[in-house]
Amino acid sequence: MDYLDTAIVLTLVIITVAEFSALTTDKLMSMIGSRTRGYDYWCECVVEEVRLSLIHDVDFTAAQSAHVLEKLNILMAYEREKAKPYLNRSVLLNNILSTASKVSAPKMADKLAQVLPDRIAKCDHSATSRFRLRTGVKVACVATIIALALNISSLSLINELENTDADDLIRLQSQIESLNTRLEAEDDPTNAGAIMIELRSRLNQRSDLESKTFSVGPIAPGINRMSIEWIFGCVLTGLLAGLGAPFWRQQLSRLMTLKDLKEQVSVDKSAGLNDSEVPESQWGDASVGDASLNESAIKDSAINVPSGVTGKFIPTNISWDPLSNQIDLDVIAQGKPERVYTPEELVHTLRLRLAPQYNANLAAVNIRPESLKKLANSFFSSN
Repeated sequence: MDYLDTAIVLTLVIITVAEFSALTTDKLMSMIGSRTRGYDYWCECVVEEVRLSLIHDVDFTAAQSAHVLEKLNILMAYEREKAKPYLNRSVLLNNILSTASKVSAPKMADKLAQVLPDRIAKCDHSATSRFRLRTGVKVACVATIIALALNISSLSLINELENTDADDLIRLQSQIESLNTRLEAEDDPTNAGAIMIELRSRLNQRSDLESKTFSVGPIAPGINRMSIEWIFGCVLTGLLAGLGAPFWRQQLSRLMTLKDLKEQVSVDKSAGLNDSEVPESQWGDASVGDASLNESAIKDSAINVPSGVTGKFIPTNISWDPLSNQIDLDVIAQGKPERVYTPEELVHTLRLRLAPQYNANLAAVNIRPESLKKLANSFFSSN
């Protein structure tokens, strides 16, 4: 699997663990009163900042300050009784300024309105940072427990996504077929015995690969829970989940953007020459007998291609897949050919033309059906 695909799958797994851990942590925090303690810490900070602002910034008297703080404490106590106590900043400021305007001159209330938001902001930042840190640690601990219980090891997952078992199976199957051929043609019993031993070994390897199961997940068999690698992988999953689901959603968005960009760059590179870039002299004559083409480099003996394919045509929207070594494209025909010919003839000519630019051993050149349909009436035979 491509490294970007591996990173995307791993990120999705971590997001799932982080979301579930955050929900579990939230329930636990509500049960043990942790959220209420965080609210109390913020209230203490706000009350102290308001008291200092009333005394030093606007010179309220002790009686005036006491009245404002009393109303503030009543409001905070009312919010504290809720399951998830939270006091909006605008509500808080409006309550303080409304109370202050009733016991002081308008100028003093206006001055308080200018300096108080900055003091409240300091409390918000301090309390939020502290709450996020403690919550992140708790989420990481819960996520680690979940990862250990459900066998969600980041290291094992990466290893599973990056394994090459499919390629190994193909290679072993090729070796087994070759050994079978040798065994059928071997007359010497000694050599035949050696071939059979090697063949049995390859068959056992193939059987082991075919019976191999996914090692990640709660029902994965044969988990070595005493393995340092397994424990570290699960702890790593928990620590990564502790960064929070919002963080990993951002990373997933960036990875998806990077993947789209990579695919777009790959398409642009493989597109080759478009309509405006292809000189007519290069593609104007479609004769297969062009001496500049290295036809011997292309192994296409399975198709009997007649000579004399002529006509002006331009390949467009070329998409080359380097993994399968195939090209998909559209064809624009210009002019009238000397005779009607089949799509296979044009495909073969295109393959000869494109091979030097992409790969001398192109697996296939595929003309898209929509393009063939447009050419069918006047350019191709019915077969």
